[in-house]
Amino acid sequence: MKKFVSLFWAVCIALPLFAQERGKIDIPDLKGYVTLKCDFHIHTIFSDGTVWPAVRIDEALREGLDAIFLTEHLEGRWYLQEIERLSNLSFKDLSHHISYDIAQPYAKERNLMLIRGSEITRAMSPGHHNAIFLSNSNDLNTPEWIDAFSAAKKQNAFIFWNHPGWVAQQPDTTRWWPEHSQMLERGFMHGIEVANGIDYYTEAYRWCLEKN
Repeated sequence: MKKFVSLFWAVCIALPLFAQERGKIDIPDLKGYVTLKCDFHIHTIFSDGTVWPAVRIDEALREGLDAIFLTEHLEGRWYLQEIERLSNLSFKDLSHHISYDIAQPYAKERNLMLIRGSEITRAMSPGHHNAIFLSNSNDLNTPEWIDAFSAAKKQNAFIFWNHPGWVAQQPDTTRWWPEHSQMLERGFMHGIEVANGIDYYTEAYRWCLEKN
């Protein structure tokens, strides 16, 4: 038992050391540019993720990323609702960039770029979109989806369509909807996720090329 306790104590001491290790992804720089390894679509417990914001910082460092974008769902705070139910506390007045505010000091300390973003989460169409490089996520929390995109555009956000072929929204085919043409014309769409997790959307790759 004494040996087990000693081993357990040694492991606990070593844990912070493992957290300090920074991974490396070898992608060369293009001439005249610096290549950054980034994740543009991340959630925490403040929407439908399962971890505290600072955990995402440690994960990014272990994976060898240079920057991450916290993009909580504006229209859903599912885990917080469960925490409210269990704790009798209310989180309804929390800012929609609370995860960024919490994680930013730690990211700065660890030399990781952390960018503010939000996910505009609507039924198809237009579906789910991330707006990144925001100055204020709260302005995007509007009843009408088009007002949310207008608010993002006013902040000069980069807006992209998430998982266009997600089976929960497009189970039979990956379709480009009339609303997406409207968004493109109004400057509400600047990119499309070609891959999300293990899913790869060939249609999205073709749209990116066709629509520049």
